[in-house]
Amino acid sequence: MVRKMTKIDFVFTKEMANLLKKGREKANLSQVEIAKRIGFAPKSGKIYISLLENGKIKNPSLGFILRYLSICGESWTEFFKQLDMIDFKLRHENLSACGHAQAEMIAQIHPPPTERKIQRDAMRYEIGVEFPSKEKEEIDFERLKKIITDKVIALVNKEESTLTPTLSHPPAEAKHWRAGQGRGCDAAIAAYQKFASEYFDFLATLNKAGMKMLTEKYQRAGLKLNLMVKIKKLINSVLRGEIKRIEAKKPLPTEKQEKMAIGFTRYRIRMERIEAAVHKVLCELGVQSAMGRFALYKDFARECYGILKRYYGKESLGEKFQAITKRWVKEGLEEDVLLKVRDVTIKIFTSKNV
Repeated sequence: MVRKMTKIDFVFTKEMANLLKKGREKANLSQVEIAKRIGFAPKSGKIYISLLENGKIKNPSLGFILRYLSICGESWTEFFKQLDMIDFKLRHENLSACGHAQAEMIAQIHPPPTERKIQRDAMRYEIGVEFPSKEKEEIDFERLKKIITDKVIALVNKEESTLTPTLSHPPAEAKHWRAGQGRGCDAAIAAYQKFASEYFDFLATLNKAGMKMLTEKYQRAGLKLNLMVKIKKLINSVLRGEIKRIEAKKPLPTEKQEKMAIGFTRYRIRMERIEAAVHKVLCELGVQSAMGRFALYKDFARECYGILKRYYGKESLGEKFQAITKRWVKEGLEEDVLLKVRDVTIKIFTSKNV
């Protein structure tokens, strides 16, 4: 039975300790140097790092491990990838003593991930929430300028019937704005684009005086004030949208991180049991594992799980199951097998022991 969790358990293993030691040696750093950079006193810090690398520290925090990796210049994604490889090897190394058919059966009935991998998936998820990218994302002004340029062109084209094809006193940047058939509107678009680009530069540096003078300069040159106001609103909207997007990727509060990671862990534990049960059913029914058929049936089980989460206890549940079963039959899967996969998914979903 899944116990109630208040935080993600971080199980520090001997394999993790060995990888940390290898990372330090690869970076040509001593245990004392690692300790100093982390903030320990040299003597006590060296003792702690030594115990850690020998697997004697049982509960180092996840944040501490990430900091250790960062000091060594190691990627946490690569760290977890290596742990997965070690786990896979340990899980399958005993298969070499079995016959081919027996080994295949064992691999099918006991599929990955292991309990430790589930825990690492949860940690990976938690890290992904807390650290959405290796470095803090910064505003890409060049990309925003391209977006603004496209929007300004669309806006000016929409209002082109009201544009005056000549400027009273065209600024140097708009010297190609000339009266004449077919060229006036193109030149007008170029002038408004130039205004938008310069205004964006002033806005990015919060130069309010520059923004005001720029508007006055282009108004004297013949650009329409009402259209410049629309362009300024457009630019402000694009910039605010980008700031909100980046802020949405900032680290979430610890409590929310833990809640999300716990939910993800519970889902992974339940799906692990469902996938294992589906494997067993497929083996018992003699379904061929070739051509990715096992994976397709597991995809169906995951979809069943999603429907159960959304519609369990509702009248539409049966209708939803019928719809996805028909769709997967069209994909070439056997209906009687799909029904058994669905039944085992329902059984585990409704079990009080999960």
